[in-house]
Amino acid sequence: MAQNKRRSRDTFRKFEQLMTKVILGLLVVFLLYLIAAANGIGWLKWLLALPEILVAAAGCALLVLKQEHRRRRSRWMLAAFAAFFVCTLVSLMAGYPAPPVA
Repeated sequence: MAQNKRRSRDTFRKFEQLMTKVILGLLVVFLLYLIAAANGIGWLKWLLALPEILVAAAGCALLVLKQEHRRRRSRWMLAAFAAFFVCTLVSLMAGYPAPPVA
């Protein structure tokens, strides 16, 4: 029984490390997206936004399908994926960077 608990903890620890690496990768892609958008490189903005949205949505879906969203220790991962998803979508819909107001 103690071995099952340890195995469960080790499995979650590996899962959490993988999700942390994915979230940090999303952070890098999001920062590159913001830089491309600020410099007016439209094709690069869209090229970075599409995988950002897909990976963030897939991360949310994975956490929900694995029933991890119900555990307190996993809510930070769900919040991070949802934040990247929403921030990227809102940025695209708002047309960041906005044209200067005359």
